[in-house]
Amino acid sequence: MQIKTLQLENFRQFRGISKLEFSCDPVKNVTVILGNNTFGKTTLLQAFNWCFYGKVNFDQRSELLLNYEIAEEMRLGEQKNVEVEITLMHGNFEYIVTRTQNYTRVNEYTMPKNTTPITRYNEEEKNPSHVKVSYKDLDGQTKALKEHEIKEVINNILPEDLSTYFFFDTERVNSISKRKDVAVAVRGLLGLSIIDNALRHLGDRDKKVSVIGNIYGKMDVSSDSKAQEFLQQMQIATERRQQIAAQIQECKAQIEKYEESKEELSGILRDNEATTKLQHQKEDLEKKIEAEKAKVAGDIEGYFKEFNAGALAFFAQPLLKKAEEYLKETQIEETSVSNLTKATILEILKRGRCICGREFQAGDEIYKHLEAEMAYVPPESVGNSVRYCLEKIHKFFYSAKQTYNRLDNSYKNILHSQNLIQDFEDEVELLREKIAGKENLHHYAASLDNAMYKLRELNAKKDQLHQEYGIQKNEQERFQKLYEATLANSDENKSLMNLINYAEKIREYLDEIYKNKESIIREQLEKKVNEIFSQMYSGERRVEIDESYNVILQAKVSGKEIDSGESEGLNRVKNFAFIAGLVALAKNKILVEHSDKNFILSEEPYPLVMDAPFSNADELHTTNISKVLPEIAEQIIMFVMKKDWKYAEPVLREKIGKQYFLKKITETFTQIE
Repeated sequence: MQIKTLQLENFRQFRGISKLEFSCDPVKNVTVILGNNTFGKTTLLQAFNWCFYGKVNFDQRSELLLNYEIAEEMRLGEQKNVEVEITLMHGNFEYIVTRTQNYTRVNEYTMPKNTTPITRYNEEEKNPSHVKVSYKDLDGQTKALKEHEIKEVINNILPEDLSTYFFFDTERVNSISKRKDVAVAVRGLLGLSIIDNALRHLGDRDKKVSVIGNIYGKMDVSSDSKAQEFLQQMQIATERRQQIAAQIQECKAQIEKYEESKEELSGILRDNEATTKLQHQKEDLEKKIEAEKAKVAGDIEGYFKEFNAGALAFFAQPLLKKAEEYLKETQIEETSVSNLTKATILEILKRGRCICGREFQAGDEIYKHLEAEMAYVPPESVGNSVRYCLEKIHKFFYSAKQTYNRLDNSYKNILHSQNLIQDFEDEVELLREKIAGKENLHHYAASLDNAMYKLRELNAKKDQLHQEYGIQKNEQERFQKLYEATLANSDENKSLMNLINYAEKIREYLDEIYKNKESIIREQLEKKVNEIFSQMYSGERRVEIDESYNVILQAKVSGKEIDSGESEGLNRVKNFAFIAGLVALAKNKILVEHSDKNFILSEEPYPLVMDAPFSNADELHTTNISKVLPEIAEQIIMFVMKKDWKYAEPVLREKIGKQYFLKKITETFTQIE
């Protein structure tokens, strides 16, 4: 792909028709557009995105692409068009891509005094913009694409997922290591999409719209009830497998989201580790304060319960002491059994049998002895009562002593806790002073805990789903074998099975090629990116590209490679190295051997269109980038600030085929010279 021209009509700052012709010279392959901030450099870059994909990324009023001056001059009901047209070469065909947006002034109302009137425009709500694509075939005839073909053709030329790499806004684009999975787009760009499309077209027996699925669906089961039963069971297992597969993908997407969140939150907490540590200490002390306060409340409650239960015995001690002394001085002979009463003896005499079981009669020795015993028991004798009273007094003494001990311990615990609370509160106050004015990181820690919890949940769910998937797969395969064995008796079904087996062998062959080449492509891309990175970067780091084509910088520490992190300037160099690697790989043939055949996967050059390419790069890296990019890409288009150009111009001078200057007439009007 080479871009020949860019023409704008009333697009933002560029009033009327403005046209740029880009250098397609193989030696002088650099086109430079010089201009300072607010001159329209970013507008030119966004014109590419809008023309191809209908999307823009402006800081202010992205919804209005019409030149502001023209917009204000329009009368009610008047219409004006915004149009961007790009002419390019791709795969030996010349394409013209034109996107148009119609604006109609529908009303105007005046804001309060000394403010600017606001005009509203209708952007044809149902069809905000219209894109047309035409091309010249090998015979030189111009043909227009049908509307339903346009999006696919544009994405085949340059996938939208990769557009921000090739139309590169250095000051706006996020680090490519933070991008979502662009593996599909990269594979398509480097030539694997043809094999991938073939694999999806062949499909499998589960997918009725695929070649294999369509043939499989033609199997005749009408005359065999057993086959119908097996088919039904197989379809149930297949449907369940598909549902589980979708759940697994959703689970993986959620895991990826929480992994990103975990990394981001961990980074924030690491960056604020000292504050976090102090905050944790403060929170721990606050928890201890609450615990001690709860303990004090419990001890006070227990103190009053103990007091209520033991107060009588405790305060009666002086009186009971005198009673004890008085009873001890009383000389009363105590010959009876303790706690024995007259009523008890009378009951024994009445039944004529002792509690030991021995029988007696009125007038015998035992009877007389029991009668004599009644003289010594209450109410005839007070000896037992005195003894009983003394025992009760002693119990009161013991109870009072226990009450005192428990009240004393409770009071000591309360005092101890109150002293601890005071000490803890003093420490908390000191910590508050140390972290005063610093960000409260508690919610980050709580969010990290939540992310970790969700990850554990999701990973457990994913494992369970994989198990269920395996079970359903086994069920599907079991019923499939039974189904196919049942149908084997039909000649027509045998013929269809031969076709299926043949198609599956082709699919296996292509799948093997795909996996082999995908691995080789990623290895070649990583190698090429590292070659370019080493030329641009003055240091010792290495680029690693994972299976999702995310780019990670590695540095050696104590003999081990670790994710080194990156500064803003280093991030720029890394981005350029990755993009230049993609361009270089797409430009050169990717030739891969497979068995006795060779496959060419890619042979298409791509341009680099860059806004502020040297932003945040120092003089050395600006020089290095300027040396490397023209050698890698077949075409370079760059919008550069004059302050950055003084370092790049000496290196790029011999490579410049076209040069333009942006002349700012007003805040809303720029001319191209």
